[in-house]
Amino acid sequence: MNPCVHIPGDASRSAIPLPESVTALLEQLRGELEKLEKTSPLAALRAARRLEVTAVEVGYWAAHGGQRDATAEQAAAALGLNENETRKTLARFGRWSLHR
Repeated sequence: MNPCVHIPGDASRSAIPLPESVTALLEQLRGELEKLEKTSPLAALRAARRLEVTAVEVGYWAAHGGQRDATAEQAAAALGLNENETRKTLARFGRWSLHR
């Protein structure tokens, strides 16, 4: 886990589980990117950028669906975040203002 990202214990335990295939792919991708970073930092950065773009594209529709289908409390529990962080995450991926 990235030392800069902290997920509180109780919150992460209550989060909706990811399919094992997705978890395995994410773990494999992280390992490959860490290896690549050691041999070609710029290639790793390019790959990270492509991953970021993919996350933004997929996250947009997921944020809109999540906001439509769940209360803030339900979304927070599913994401393993507190409600404030959940609102920020939904707004960031959904591309809307927190102040609307």
